[in-house]
Amino acid sequence: MIKFFRKIRQKLLSEGKTSKYFKYAIGEIVLVVIGILIALQINNWNENRKSSNIRNNYYKQVLQDLSKDTVYINRYIKYLDTSLSKYQNYLTKLPKAKSINDVIPLIGTLNWEFGYINFNTNTIESLISTGDIKLMPDKIRNALLDLRTYQNVTINTASGNNEVHLKESQKALGLGSINYILNINPKLLNQLNREDDIISAINIINGTFQLRDFTDKNLQKQMQYMLESTKELSELINSELKNN
Repeated sequence: MIKFFRKIRQKLLSEGKTSKYFKYAIGEIVLVVIGILIALQINNWNENRKSSNIRNNYYKQVLQDLSKDTVYINRYIKYLDTSLSKYQNYLTKLPKAKSINDVIPLIGTLNWEFGYINFNTNTIESLISTGDIKLMPDKIRNALLDLRTYQNVTINTASGNNEVHLKESQKALGLGSINYILNINPKLLNQLNREDDIISAINIINGTFQLRDFTDKNLQKQMQYMLESTKELSELINSELKNN
């Protein structure tokens, strides 16, 4: 093709048709520019198509993560409801206790489990580490980053609560209240347990679970907010997928 155009130009020059040569040269330049523009347009279209495919794959992965998190968050909220309910039941029965021996069984009804939190963050972490987060529209990108930030805050809150609860619970149990749970000979139990220690243990437990009640209520609000944010983000992504 290039040789063909060169022959035409050489022929025009050899025949002295300068004006026609310039017109032809200009036309040739225009054709080349148009060809370049078309090539760029095709390349851009291909790149946009690739980006769109990558973005849609990420959308589907994020939706899967959010779906799992929704189930997990609902389960955790129920766990918090149970924990809070047990503590309220303890507070209701505590005023009726007349001695230490009445309080010990009540303490056993409290929730001594620890609810460590772990969200499904593989996709968002991959988006951030690879830089593909820039492929997302501003609204979805900001929502993803905000959700990840709030997930970290919630994880740190729960972790901090658990550390305090574990530390104080171990201190209380170490004062002798654990002996009531173990199968110890009553005569030995009387020797091991000092009344002052048991009273201290009960006071520590009361303070620990009062703090836990406060933090669990805050965590419950955080989880509820997380549930709403997860739902809103899922709706945004589904809307984008429908429009693609």
